[in-house]
Amino acid sequence: MADPWAIASGVGALASVAGAWAVYRGQTRQVDFELARTLHLDLTSGEVALARYVLVSFRRGQQAYGPEVLAAYFTMLWCFERVLQGRRSMIRSPFDRLRRSSPVRFLDEALAMHVASWERNLPEIRQRLNEALAEVHGDELRDRGLTAKFEALARALRSAGVMPTPAPVALPAQGESASAS
Repeated sequence: MADPWAIASGVGALASVAGAWAVYRGQTRQVDFELARTLHLDLTSGEVALARYVLVSFRRGQQAYGPEVLAAYFTMLWCFERVLQGRRSMIRSPFDRLRRSSPVRFLDEALAMHVASWERNLPEIRQRLNEALAEVHGDELRDRGLTAKFEALARALRSAGVMPTPAPVALPAQGESASAS
């Protein structure tokens, strides 16, 4: 016959492990929601919001190329890199990859519109920046690593089902202005 004290100790140990796991998951969820809110705030305010304004003005031909345009371009890409890394940090296990946690879903839904908009505008902005850099400095953008991170974020949002596949965008011929969007 089994020792009742041993059984009680085993049940107590299992209850302790289950309790610790529940506390860990609760704290992790709270931290992840805070990270998601912070990443979204970073994307939609402060220097990133100003960078977005500068780039929209540049794309529409309302602002000439200058160091502030190039700085704005990299500010946006660095922000998307931070968002991608933050999102990846919230996915801790293969199970998390299959079933997105509530904080990841929250972040994905908050990001989708912004990433889709940037994805539509990125080709034209890159083209115009490359043209300006070639004309002014005889150089080209060195942004492949950052644009790859942005594309990885867009793919992740598409695979999560929160962002549609973009329609092909025809760039305007050189010298033509794109329609304002």
